[in-house]
Amino acid sequence: MRKYVMNISVLSAIAGAFSLIRTSKSAPRDWRLVLLWVGWLVTVANAVAMVSEKSDQKKLKA
Repeated sequence: MRKYVMNISVLSAIAGAFSLIRTSKSAPRDWRLVLLWVGWLVTVANAVAMVSEKSDQKKLKA
């Protein structure tokens, strides 16, 4: 769990939620807002997958 929390790519992806929340408060509720949230979720999933892949590669080298 610590490897995910301390990784800079995961932290920056999660930090992007703050600006997305601010945008969501003032934006009209339409399909573009849904695409913003889906894009953010994909970014977080990609960051977590990258950390997992890097961890697996380190285990294989050892």
